[in-house]
Amino acid sequence: MVYQVDGNTIVLILEQGEDIISAVTDVAREQNGKFGTVSGIGACEGVELNFYNLDTKTYEKQTFNEPLELISLLGNISHIDDTPFAHLHATFGTNQYQTLSGHLSKAIVSATAEIVITMTNLDINRKHNDNIGLNLLDA
Repeated sequence: MVYQVDGNTIVLILEQGEDIISAVTDVAREQNGKFGTVSGIGACEGVELNFYNLDTKTYEKQTFNEPLELISLLGNISHIDDTPFAHLHATFGTNQYQTLSGHLSKAIVSATAEIVITMTNLDINRKHNDNIGLNLLDA
């Protein structure tokens, strides 16, 4: 993992074998980021995508162990109990030109990942919502 910082913008470049969730969280911790947005592209395998089932209040997870193009990575960085939390969604493309998308819980880089993080001075945390069953932004 290498990154450069210019003001509130961080350009993060990941190499083979690195996990996107861990890297984004680590950079936020190192840079003392409070709240920011995340976007990126790249190539991955070992991907875990989730769909949140409101009825059961649980994530339904699917794992994909094939080469995938990271078409779009979108999300934000906030905090839960003073710990950085990366809430990311992703769309991946298969070698058959089909797409897979959902809440991202794991993505191991197979070639590269090029990620841009834009931090703000906002101090926005997450708070557990019992009705929904998730830690939602608490502005």
